[in-house]
Amino acid sequence: MNISLHHLRILQAVANQKSITRASVALNMSQPAVSIQLKNLQDQFEIPLTEIIGKQIHITSFGEELVETANRIFSELEKIQNRVLEMKGLLIGKIKISTVSTGKYLMPYIMSDFLKIHTHLEMNLEVSNRITVISQLQENSTDLALVSMVPEELDLDSIILAENKWYLACSPENAETYRTEIEKGNWDKIPFVLREKGSGTRVMMEKFFMEKEFTVNSKMDLSTNEAVKQAVMAGLGASLLSSFSMTQEIIDKRITILEYPGLPLRANWTLVWLKQKNHNPAVKAFLSWIEENKETVFKAHFSHIL
Repeated sequence: MNISLHHLRILQAVANQKSITRASVALNMSQPAVSIQLKNLQDQFEIPLTEIIGKQIHITSFGEELVETANRIFSELEKIQNRVLEMKGLLIGKIKISTVSTGKYLMPYIMSDFLKIHTHLEMNLEVSNRITVISQLQENSTDLALVSMVPEELDLDSIILAENKWYLACSPENAETYRTEIEKGNWDKIPFVLREKGSGTRVMMEKFFMEKEFTVNSKMDLSTNEAVKQAVMAGLGASLLSSFSMTQEIIDKRITILEYPGLPLRANWTLVWLKQKNHNPAVKAFLSWIEENKETVFKAHFSHIL
């Protein structure tokens, strides 16, 4: 019997993709090459590995047993490879991070600096609204989460990364009109573009308006910070925007900051995780690195932030 890992990889791909054509794409091989190698593997056995039903390829029960064996073989090979890297002093593993939408302006830079040191790590970043991020923490489907407003209802550990500030922003063409209305106390004359209910930015805005006893005119609700920023630049109204999200637009004079007592609003960018979470070595190393290097990272990438 002459079975190679290449044969098993092809059978595994055909089983996963349920198609020789799709398997060839996944393996970056030609369709004839996949068919030939699959036939070479089949020639090792008298029992069929595959069958064609209704022009679609199916894996037989014996084929499934071979696929399961292949899965175990490749899993063990991956463990050996990871062990070799570990013995060479190279960090391995996966880190999953969730962030509120504004966090997408800073977390990729932090991840990039860390991955330059630990090139064999896999890091995944999911950008969602605050409600989804909190749910992911509750469900233990993420290792870490980046938020500006730490959820008090969860038992969390945390690292404060930097200050986040929200400024009242509008398009340059609306700036003078809005300043005049603000000076008169006519906040209801200014159309506001708001984030969706439940978002951290929306909570901060509503708290500010309530404390100042302002009545505001909500022009529209949008689900992402980027959508709000684009609406502001388009002249659709004013909004409170994080300084991390609009630095370049201010430099390009596409956004104007409106000053008012009590602004900007302030909170901290905070990396949080469940206290009872049993982190893998990769996550532990990332947290240690953050603690030691956060000031250097922010100085290198975000010294221009308002």
